Amino acid sequence: MSPLKSKYSSTLSYLGLLTIGLGVILFLPLLSLFFCPEEMSHLGSFLIPAIFSILIGLFLWRGFRPGGESPPLTTPDAALMVTVIWLIAVILGSLPFVLSKILSPLDAIFEAMSGWTTTGLTMVNPDNTASIFLLWRSLMQFVGGAGLAVIMLSAIIGSLGPGVYEAEARTDHLVPHIMHTARMIIKIYLAYYVLGVVLYLMAGMDTFDAICHAMSGLATGGFSTKSESIAYWRSIPVEMVSLVLMVFGTTNFATHHALITSRGKKGLRDAEIKLMVWLIILIVPLVTFGLFRAGSGGSFRNGLFQVVSALSGTGYSTTALSQWGPFPLFLIIILMIIEGGTGSTAGGIKLYRIVIIIKSIWWWIKKQFYPSSAVIQRTIWRRGERLEIQDKHIQAVAGFIGLYLLTYLIGVTIFLGSGFSLTESMFEFASAMGTVGLSLGITRPDMPIACKVSQILGMWLGRLEFIAIFHAFIRIGRDLSTRKEKRSE
Repeated sequence: MSPLKSKYSSTLSYLGLLTIGLGVILFLPLLSLFFCPEEMSHLGSFLIPAIFSILIGLFLWRGFRPGGESPPLTTPDAALMVTVIWLIAVILGSLPFVLSKILSPLDAIFEAMSGWTTTGLTMVNPDNTASIFLLWRSLMQFVGGAGLAVIMLSAIIGSLGPGVYEAEARTDHLVPHIMHTARMIIKIYLAYYVLGVVLYLMAGMDTFDAICHAMSGLATGGFSTKSESIAYWRSIPVEMVSLVLMVFGTTNFATHHALITSRGKKGLRDAEIKLMVWLIILIVPLVTFGLFRAGSGGSFRNGLFQVVSALSGTGYSTTALSQWGPFPLFLIIILMIIEGGTGSTAGGIKLYRIVIIIKSIWWWIKKQFYPSSAVIQRTIWRRGERLEIQDKHIQAVAGFIGLYLLTYLIGVTIFLGSGFSLTESMFEFASAMGTVGLSLGITRPDMPIACKVSQILGMWLGRLEFIAIFHAFIRIGRDLSTRKEKRSE
């Protein structure tokens, strides 16, 4: 077998294992039927895609498994696999909605993409949707938040896939061994989830709502079992628990590890945490002021919750955002573009990159007033350690931000061309691309198809941070070129 065929065989074999994992995940919502037997009519909507996924996965795994020891996945290999498995997950995740005739195929794809990418924009009315589908939506966000590759990597790929971990927009290693890092993330994630369920129960939620909201809250996903979201409970304890989960979910898992192992002393010295705190301190009073000035009946409580919800990329709400004025909405748009920490469950540009840009501007200004021979120290705090920032880091960050904003402008233009106002267009696409989930009420089944498709692509690009997708297309292009050259020889 040629090296090229061997590589693709290995990649298909790994994809088979991941597809089997997706089939197992599709079985999990069926557990709710023990408590809601009246929903037994939806059994086939999950059973059929689950069995189909496992059978296809077994075929790929056994049919393309290379002989001997499998080599480690390179970054392009991993990027291709991550890109494909996310598309497979979205298709499989949409099938229960299609088979049950709850949603059209396009709306079901939208819902599944919103779930796996932890966005939270929805095409269904939770008040009129069976519990099994509400659980499935939350489960997609819970798994997608930790990362499809991270969860399955720790279970089945083991030490062969460092590139898979990094291809899913995660670059921080908690411990030297990548498999141990993945398992450490899952332990932290599950511990916080159990804590979230307990706290929600203590705050007054029933068991089902607590299970679903702890999943969505920690994953910074935002899917709710109620159309009013967190506003349904009108409860300060419920809002406080949600705030805690949102902050936990948007904080880098490596920072969590540093906080736990150093008892808080080391982990708190982190530029991302400092910027997040300063943004909350500065933006909350401005949003509150804007609400009162616009006569929207806002309060500090609503302002604080929505600022954290936007900055964390969660999308829970305690008020109708459509009633807000332009100024507070503009501030929320900025937060949705900036968003959470690297290596967290959030999307967006990420706090780390914003820190780098702010610092690089400050270093440039300082250099103008220093002698040409002066050396400017360029470091930031990263989990208690000083990290030296080089030119290549600044270039990479500037390139990513430029690409992100360019894509954002294209998405906003599509919304404007579909007849929406500038505020609606900026808000809705910022929410989709940042995988936030807040909405002014225009994301719904009767939305123009062009807007739905742009949001689907925006959620996908925002979650995988472009890089994995670019690597995948470059890998395919090079391989096709290599194959063409060999045939012509």
